[in-house]
Amino acid sequence: MIRPDLEGVKKTLEEYPFPVDLIIEVTRYCNLKCIMCPYPNLKRAQGNMEFSTFKKIIDETATENPAARIWLAIMGEPLLRGDKVIEFIRYAKEKGIREICLNTNAVLLSEEIAVKLLESGLDKILISIDAYSKETYDKIRIGGNFALVHNNVERLINLKREKNNINLELIVQFIVMDENEHEVEAFKNYWLGRGAIVKIRPKLGWGNAIKSSILDSVAQETERFPCAWLTRTVSIHWDGSFSQCDADHEGYYSPGNLNNNTIKQVWEGMLAERRGRHWKGDYDFEPCNTCKDWLAGRSYFFYPERLENQ
Repeated sequence: MIRPDLEGVKKTLEEYPFPVDLIIEVTRYCNLKCIMCPYPNLKRAQGNMEFSTFKKIIDETATENPAARIWLAIMGEPLLRGDKVIEFIRYAKEKGIREICLNTNAVLLSEEIAVKLLESGLDKILISIDAYSKETYDKIRIGGNFALVHNNVERLINLKREKNNINLELIVQFIVMDENEHEVEAFKNYWLGRGAIVKIRPKLGWGNAIKSSILDSVAQETERFPCAWLTRTVSIHWDGSFSQCDADHEGYYSPGNLNNNTIKQVWEGMLAERRGRHWKGDYDFEPCNTCKDWLAGRSYFFYPERLENQ
């Protein structure tokens, strides 16, 4: 079983004047019900982020730290927004954001959307597949379409090559869990052979929402250290409310809302207090006291030969 890479631990001890990563939920709707995701049991309201909310995030980030990475992710499938997500990406690039990334399950990655993404200025697309075989895919990505996803991803690879787009990083992801760990090498070799970057990472627990045997095992032999989700990132839900981290996917421990606060104010306010507790070795508060996602560590990346030699 692949284990978390903890080499990046020291980065969680650094103080940043502004978040390194901003994870933005452009929608709280998803077309799948994957077994390693809290989405199927999520209780908070569904909705789509307004452009005015996204604009507020981007405008402040462009002023405070344009090098911060923007991730379109959390509890929804961004491509459900269609052309609106293209508008979001273009606006972020126009404002000088250096890296904007999109997470997708690729079910809706049609040729039309693929072309628009390639022309939008998007810097990174992370496509979660999590299986080499259709049998395993169907067990994990409930509601997905294995053949369709493969066709969509391979078409995007080909379009990227045809358009000579060397700026977009195209990454296929494999989240290791009990159901698929036997397919890691086959998955890696298949997609490297087609020219994609491959990301392998352990299954998260999303706090206590999902059982992760990998993290449970490693937690027994690893001394607790400050969590990167808390010390480096902010997560903003579709309605402008902040969550503390990935473990706070319901927003129960929200440190603020864009309606009343700037990102900087939240970062220097309640989140700073919680980061300080981690740095002092105090993890005895919700949701940190029972969460193991601090162990997720850095992921493993594998690159096609043509990229390694550039």
